[in-house]
Amino acid sequence: MFRNKMLYVLLVLLVFVIPQGVFGVDETKVPTTDEIMQWIDDICAGENRRPGEPGDLQAEDYIYDAFVSFGLSDIGKEPVEITKWRADSWSLVVSGADGDVEIPSFYTLNTGFTPEEGVTGELVYLCGGSAEDFEAADVSGKIAVIDMGFATLPVFPLLLLKSYFLYDPDKTFSWWDSQPATWARTNWNTDYLEEGGDISKSAYDMAIKEGAVGVVWILKDQPTNINSYYAPYDGVMKELPALYLGKYDGQMLKDMMAQETPSATLVLTGTMSPGVMHNIHGVLPGKSDEIILISSHHDAPFKGYIEDGTGMGMVLSLAKYFSQVPESEREKTLVFFASAGHFYGSKGIEAWLEEHSKDYVEDAVLNLNIEHVAARDFQENDEGEYEDSGLMQTRGWFISNNSHYRDAIRNALNANELGRSLVVTITALGKEPPGEARFTNRLGIPIIHYISGPTYLLVDADTRDKVNPDELVPAARTFIEIVEELSLLSEEELAAEAEEE
Repeated sequence: MFRNKMLYVLLVLLVFVIPQGVFGVDETKVPTTDEIMQWIDDICAGENRRPGEPGDLQAEDYIYDAFVSFGLSDIGKEPVEITKWRADSWSLVVSGADGDVEIPSFYTLNTGFTPEEGVTGELVYLCGGSAEDFEAADVSGKIAVIDMGFATLPVFPLLLLKSYFLYDPDKTFSWWDSQPATWARTNWNTDYLEEGGDISKSAYDMAIKEGAVGVVWILKDQPTNINSYYAPYDGVMKELPALYLGKYDGQMLKDMMAQETPSATLVLTGTMSPGVMHNIHGVLPGKSDEIILISSHHDAPFKGYIEDGTGMGMVLSLAKYFSQVPESEREKTLVFFASAGHFYGSKGIEAWLEEHSKDYVEDAVLNLNIEHVAARDFQENDEGEYEDSGLMQTRGWFISNNSHYRDAIRNALNANELGRSLVVTITALGKEPPGEARFTNRLGIPIIHYISGPTYLLVDADTRDKVNPDELVPAARTFIEIVEELSLLSEEELAAEAEEE
């Protein structure tokens, strides 16, 4: 009896002594599924959200207005000037023994324009466009046909070498799982010009060097016959016109070239003009000037429901939730940031970090960056079409080395059952994390970077059906709980430790 009374007293004391945030979220303040989905629908209302284009400008205004409606302070809408590259027409007409045939194609972003009549030349197949492939063929005055190479993302090495833990209560992972990383091109490395770079890593630049008049890329590892691949999006304007073909159309072209040596006319016309995009931010002051930066990017190649409508849906969810928490109960100042120009070499976030180096950046103790939430896993079926696998896309959590981060994420994942989560080091996929968080990481700001990598991110298949609405509220609660738990810690406790080699 005495023991039971003591236990009761202890529990009562814990309720008053332990900060409320430890026990989770106030459900009355969490946006509903319908509310979050409406935000995402509204953000994705345009034809596309390419930097500086009408759909993205509309999304910027929408996010700004949402921050105003939530009562955020110091709301900023800051312009970043760009050069808009816009394709007007494109085609590939192949002339063979049986006459002319147009093969469905899509433009390669930021490449050179042709005259209206296009450029004509013999087609030369160069496999993956290696230095050896170019040495074995003459492409001068011709059109180079090259298989686009993508990296493969295997689960096993990440689990074995670079993971902190895997949360997969339903045991859906296989050690042998892998998928093409369609955002990571292996034979068009746009960073090759960096000091010490090697031109042989870029088949496109090899084609320029060897005198080709155009390039045709075959998306051999992109699921389905989709050709609408929006890349590379480094914001660098290039001189040689290029087009993409879907993998089945590309195979048809290769079969034709195996029988004869056809020529083709490649057309890519368009315009370049001055443009502007905008970074949006808003602030919720807290008891401390120490800042947790909560971010995603607002632009997208097409409709962009996953890339990154859902990421912005989470930013708005957290902004609304914490706007309902009194300032006296917010342990840290929260800055909500929607960056521009992820698809313009991330020029927006770089500009914002420089502009605010003496205020928000200087006081930031953590960046929670959120990209590609509630993404269904779609795979190619036997008919060559995208089909829902019934699983969620693997969730990657790239985090700075800090045991508090791991504990907070583990607690939130368990509480909200956000399965298929792989929590890894920031260098799991290279020298720095993917996505926008790499820029805050470069400045030494500790990061928790959530991202998934479905193969439909950069193509026009990133539509509403790729979102699992049932995942939106659990995801929002997960991020809210992480912020609440980590807000209780000091800057010293939030600091990142060096990664173990």
